[in-house]
Amino acid sequence: MFNILIADNEYEDRELLKLEIKRALKTETTDIRFSEASSVRQALQLLTTQIFDLMTLDIEFDRLNEGIDALPEIFENYPTLNIIIVSGKLDKSEVLERVFRFTKDNVLKGKRWSRHFDVLDKKDDKTEALLRAYSFALKQNEGADKIKDLFLLAESYLEKGMIEKCQEIYRKIQDIAPGEKESRENIQIFKSAISPQQAREYFIKGDVVVGSLLLGHYLENQLKSFTMRILGRSVPVLSDCLKELERSGLISKYRKGLFQRLYQIRNMAIHQPGAITEKDFDEAIKNLDQLEDQL
Repeated sequence: MFNILIADNEYEDRELLKLEIKRALKTETTDIRFSEASSVRQALQLLTTQIFDLMTLDIEFDRLNEGIDALPEIFENYPTLNIIIVSGKLDKSEVLERVFRFTKDNVLKGKRWSRHFDVLDKKDDKTEALLRAYSFALKQNEGADKIKDLFLLAESYLEKGMIEKCQEIYRKIQDIAPGEKESRENIQIFKSAISPQQAREYFIKGDVVVGSLLLGHYLENQLKSFTMRILGRSVPVLSDCLKELERSGLISKYRKGLFQRLYQIRNMAIHQPGAITEKDFDEAIKNLDQLEDQL
């Protein structure tokens, strides 16, 4: 089904537009569901309760430019909504300039493909624009299915503690849907030198797996860094770090115990994230501080 929201304060114009849409898409689909809004407020309400493939938006409504004034909010909240502006009293260049002003980041970064956008006069033949919008909607739906699969794959890597692979999948999601919120935030989380205290906050908020993996990732980096400072060289594999430290004779029995416990928490956080408790976070923070104090 192709879901279309027609936002226009004139009943006759809405009916005419429905006929034009049916005629333009008759060779593509007859399964079209129309929703109508006679005001900007009504259109915004409908957008919060339904998912639309395309929105046609009049500019004027009850006051000049009321429709176009609502576009920044619509673009911000519905980044993949296909939109066709239709009006009998518009200056296309002016409209495009105003639209470009608040979408220039997407346009300049080559991300305009994520939505279909057109500005048309009511007298224009809308067939080509409607066909393009329909094609875009199909691609978006296909992309949505792919994104779901990629999120599942990313979660499987998370559960295995394969954070680098997980980041790679999140970057692929960003390639398909630039600006997608969850993958973008997760990329930033894993890129940042997040502290165990911050990881603990994710854990407490209910993101148990993410919080645990962030803790494990942080502990691994800190233990490798500690090893490098002691030995003066890096040891790529974490499981070899303690062996090399012991072989060097540069680590005390007390520090060895701290290192071993932190290594155990790291392994549990990475391989059994569901088994981590708040107590483990507190112990990791305490042991890390004590390990650093011994330098």
